[in-house]
Amino acid sequence: MQGSPALQNLLRLAAVSSFVLLAACHTVPERQTSTTQAGAAAQLEEAGKYADAAALYEKMAATAPAAERLGFLVSAAEDWQQAGDTQHSWTLVKQVPAKGLYPALSARVEILKAELYLADHQPQLALQHLKFPLTPLTQDLKAKTVYVRGQAHLALNDLPATVQDWTDRDTYLPTGKDVAANHDLIWKTLTESHAPIDVSKLPANLSETARGWLELTAIDRTSWQQPEKFLEQLKAWQARYPNHPAEQQLVPGLIAKQEALTSFPAKIAVLLPLTAYPSYSDAVRDGLFAAYYQVGGSNPPGITLYDSGTTAASAQAAYQKAVSDGANMVIGPLTKDPVSALAGQSSLPIPVLALNYLDNDRGGPSGFYQFGLLPEGEAAQVAERTVAEGRTHGVALVANDDVGSRMFNAFSARFSQLGGTLLGMQTYAPNTKPDDVDPILSQLFGLDGSQEREQKLASSIGLHMEYDPRRRQDIQFVFLAANSSDDARTVQPQIAYNHGEDLPVYSTSRIYVLGDGVDNTTLNGISFDDMPWTLEESGSVADMRKALARYWPNNFAGNSRFYALGFDAYRLVPLLYNTHTISTPVQGVTGFLSMDPNGRVHRRLDWADFEDGSVDLLAPVDLPVTVPAGATAPAPAAATTTKP
Repeated sequence: MQGSPALQNLLRLAAVSSFVLLAACHTVPERQTSTTQAGAAAQLEEAGKYADAAALYEKMAATAPAAERLGFLVSAAEDWQQAGDTQHSWTLVKQVPAKGLYPALSARVEILKAELYLADHQPQLALQHLKFPLTPLTQDLKAKTVYVRGQAHLALNDLPATVQDWTDRDTYLPTGKDVAANHDLIWKTLTESHAPIDVSKLPANLSETARGWLELTAIDRTSWQQPEKFLEQLKAWQARYPNHPAEQQLVPGLIAKQEALTSFPAKIAVLLPLTAYPSYSDAVRDGLFAAYYQVGGSNPPGITLYDSGTTAASAQAAYQKAVSDGANMVIGPLTKDPVSALAGQSSLPIPVLALNYLDNDRGGPSGFYQFGLLPEGEAAQVAERTVAEGRTHGVALVANDDVGSRMFNAFSARFSQLGGTLLGMQTYAPNTKPDDVDPILSQLFGLDGSQEREQKLASSIGLHMEYDPRRRQDIQFVFLAANSSDDARTVQPQIAYNHGEDLPVYSTSRIYVLGDGVDNTTLNGISFDDMPWTLEESGSVADMRKALARYWPNNFAGNSRFYALGFDAYRLVPLLYNTHTISTPVQGVTGFLSMDPNGRVHRRLDWADFEDGSVDLLAPVDLPVTVPAGATAPAPAAATTTKP
C-alpha cells in the first residue's frame, strides 16, 4: 500500500526548495545552507537509495547551524526508517527535543515514531503519537498523518476506523490521480481483509462515504457465495449512495466480474477418484454442488461425475469419455498421477481445471489450469509473514514425512529469497511423544551446548554449580512444519518447557482441525495461515460451512477444506472458460485467488493465532519496503514524505 509515486517525488523535491519559506513562517528561524547537498539527498531518495540519502542528511546535520540541524536530523531518521534500519532511526529521533519545534517538524517526528512503533508491531503506541492537531500542517503532512493512522487501525483489525482515516485523506490529496489511487488503496485493503464487517453495527460517527465503502465491501464479500443476491444488493447500495466515489471507479468492474463468474458452459465433467478415495471425492463433490445451487440461474450447466481412478490410464480414459459425452470443461482429477497424465497430453480438446498441481511449478498445455490445497504454498506464506513481522532469524522443527519435507523446502526457499537466515533445522517422527521431542528441541535451541559448557566450567573449578541452561539468543521464531494438530499439541508445550516460551511459533493449516471438539489451549502461542472457509466465524461463508456440517456430519469434520475446494472450483469454471485467466484476484472461500502465467492458481491465506484455546483472526501484514541484501520485495509501501 502506498501513496502516488509521482506525488511523493514532487513533494520531496518541492520540500527542498521551500525550506527557507517554511522556516520563515515559524518561530524557529531556519535557512538553507546547502541547496546542492539537499538536492543530492532528494535525488538519492528518488532512486530509492534511502540509506545513502540518510547518511548524507546526517553529514549535513553535523555541520549545519543549530536552526537547520534538527530538520536534517529528522530527514536522516526518516530515511533510515525507509531503508529498514529502525534501530538507527530511533537513535536519531531520540536526539530531537520533544518541545520547541515548529508544527510541521513536530508532526514529522511524531509520524516517524508512529511508523517505528508500527514496524515493531505496536499499533496502540503508534496511535498515541498521532493525536496532534492537523490544522497548522501542510496538506501533504495531513495526508500522511491520516494514512499512518489508518495503518495503525488496520493493524488492530479496525476496518471502520481505517476506512474513515483514508476517506479523510481524500481531502488532503492534490490531484484526481492521487485520489483515485487512494480509493484503490481503500478497496484493496477491504477486499483482502477478513476482519468482520457487520453493517448493522457500524459506528454512528462514520462519514457517509466511509460507510458506503464498508457496505459495498459487505456486498462484494457475499458475491462469491451468494451470487444470486449480488445485483439486487448492489442496486440498493447505488440508491443509498448515488454520489459515492466507488460508483464510477469500481461498480462497473464489479458488475462485469460478476457476469463473468455466472456465465457457465453448458456441460461440466467432474473427474474424481470416487472408488479409491470416497471421502475426499464426496467432500469435493458436495462442495461443488453447494456452489451449483448457490449460483442457480435460469440455465445452469449439466454436471456429470466420472471415476478418474488413481492411474494415468484411468484418468485419460475418464477424460476421453467426458470429451465424447460433449463436456465443455473438466474439473479434476484430484490426485497427482492422473493430473500429470492429463498435463502430459500435447493438446486438450476441452479445458481442464485440475484439483492438484504439477511438480516444480510446471505448467501444462493450453487450457490446463491447476488449483488445489498445496501445503508448499502455505509454508511459503509463513516465510513471508515472519519477514513482514521483522523476524529474519529462525529455526525449523519438521515432521520427517513427505508433507513435512515439502513444507520445509518451500519455507526455506522463500525465506532465503527474502533474506532470512535459517539458524537450524531438526526433524521429529509423527505421533511423537513429549519425551522424544525434548532432546530434539534441546539440540535445536543450543541447550545441550550450554549444558556442556556448564559441566566443563564446574569441572575446571572443582565445584558443583546450580545451573539453568540458556537457549541461544539469536533465534527469533520457530517454524513448526507439523502435519497434524495432534503433533502440534505435543510439540508446542515442549517448546516452552525447553526455554522457548518467549519464541513466536508459526505453522500452517495442518495444525488446526475445525470443530473437532478438542481443547486447543495447548496450541496457545502458535500463529498459522488458513482459508476464510475455516477462519470466518460469521457471515455467508460461516453460514454455508455450518449448513454443510449439518448435512454431512460424518464426512465434514475431517474433510472440511475439501468442501471448500469443490466450492471454489465450480465458481472458477466460468471465469477460466470465458477469460482463460484470473486477471483480477477474486475472493474465494479457500483464499484470495490469483493465477500465474503457467495456469497455476495461488491462494493468499488469512492468519490467526491461538489465545486461551480460541482462534483469533490476525490483521494482514505486508512485506517490508526494505529486506536484507539479496532479497526481493514489492514496491515501497511508504506514504508521501517531506524533507526540510
